[in-house]
Amino acid sequence: MAETTTDGDTLALVQDGRIALMAGDTYIARQHFRRALELDPEHVGALIGLAGTMRAYREKREHLLRALSIDPASVEARAILAQVESHLAAGEILAPGGVQVREPVRDFSVDVLPLVQIADAPAQTGTLYCYNHPKRETGLCCTNCDRPICADCMRQAAVGQLCPTCARARRPVNYQVSVGSLAVSAVIALGYGVLSSVVAGFSLGMVGFFGLYLAIIVGPMAGELLVRLLERVTRKRGRAVQIVVGLGYGLAAAPVVLLFFSLSLIIFTVAALVTAITRLR
Repeated sequence: MAETTTDGDTLALVQDGRIALMAGDTYIARQHFRRALELDPEHVGALIGLAGTMRAYREKREHLLRALSIDPASVEARAILAQVESHLAAGEILAPGGVQVREPVRDFSVDVLPLVQIADAPAQTGTLYCYNHPKRETGLCCTNCDRPICADCMRQAAVGQLCPTCARARRPVNYQVSVGSLAVSAVIALGYGVLSSVVAGFSLGMVGFFGLYLAIIVGPMAGELLVRLLERVTRKRGRAVQIVVGLGYGLAAAPVVLLFFSLSLIIFTVAALVTAITRLR
């Protein structure tokens, strides 16, 4: 029963995606097709629809080839792929804005849904302005959402230029950091900084001169342990996490370092801090 429900959800998402695509809303259509592929990664209709939402011909070809690898008999995928290949052979990179969808036929004796080409959207006239900086003229558009962007907002990607919003959406999940995850990271860094510094201060002071050598070995291990702890709790990385953890650990360790004030503890703290910040890139 669960499988039937999932299949129904997938078909509904594909249908909604095609409706949005025919209406010219490629962003919403893309969201529907991607959700359908999350439920069924081998749904040929969702792959063909997703190809129709892409402006980059290479991205279109990638999705169509995947669809054909699943269903080599798909006439629709082959027809669209032939068009895409002809555009690539002509040296074209981006589609002008038109999309390709399937129009259902009422003749049930026909097993294949014919390909219908929706007319290209009329070319934008006049001057384009960056959506983030309305006073800046630009000739660039995001290849994902088609919004105009200036050179400062442009984020280079394998598929072309992206706007900041689309670039953030494409970042891996562990680099999408929220305020809550930063707060948790800061609390962990503060607590760990106090605990590790106190333990290191007592332990290194007991071995005397050899504490210098021990600090060089144990310091990076302590930093690595902090990273493992953060990965288990928050699973987040990136510059913001580096800054928060670095400040948290440094502020927590500073009073302990001043209390013991030994060279070995300073070396331990620096080694642990540098290791943690480096590993959280």
